[in-house]
Amino acid sequence: MRVNTNVISHARRLALRVTIVAAIFVIGIGSWGARRFAASVAHAGPRPLPTHCDGPLSERLLKAGVAAPEAAQDDGTLYGMQRWRKPTGRSYLGLKFPGLLSCAYTVSAIFREACHPIGEVASVKGIDAALVDWRKIRDARQLSPGDVVFWKPVPGKILGFKCPGRWHVGISLGGDSTIDNDWWSGKPKKGSLERACTTFAYARRPPP
Repeated sequence: MRVNTNVISHARRLALRVTIVAAIFVIGIGSWGARRFAASVAHAGPRPLPTHCDGPLSERLLKAGVAAPEAAQDDGTLYGMQRWRKPTGRSYLGLKFPGLLSCAYTVSAIFREACHPIGEVASVKGIDAALVDWRKIRDARQLSPGDVVFWKPVPGKILGFKCPGRWHVGISLGGDSTIDNDWWSGKPKKGSLERACTTFAYARRPPP
């Protein structure tokens, strides 16, 4: 039985064409899939920081501090952080002060808004530990806006009550002005370095 060589040759050419077309199809799908994957990865990349995160940290702390009194909520939150917690409250003569000891949480919230979160720090000691590598300023006359100010307790009385004998922390606005938690309202408030029951101890300066 004779085999038609022309038929065989034609079949081989047809099979080769099918193979080539299939290969092109697979490669095309592969590159299309790769482009889709690359696009999805690029889309899922890091988002640009908000505009208020630009600039030196000292400026961002200053801006967040200045805006804090208006940003504070009546439920004790500031910039999304709850500052009134069970350990921060005190009662005197039947009156409750839920944010009497909220100064560290207040500073923590300001740091969060300044795009430099340090966590939800409960104590003044904890704030100092978080900033231990920052330059320490011991002379109040050298304070700059954005410095983190620490007050130490002094004996005495306020409104007839014995001073609580606790450290305090806030943000310098420059000179004698500060933003820090007010004992009685439990909200951030503009004040001065001089106040009852505490005195300036030192400050920590943000790195440039």
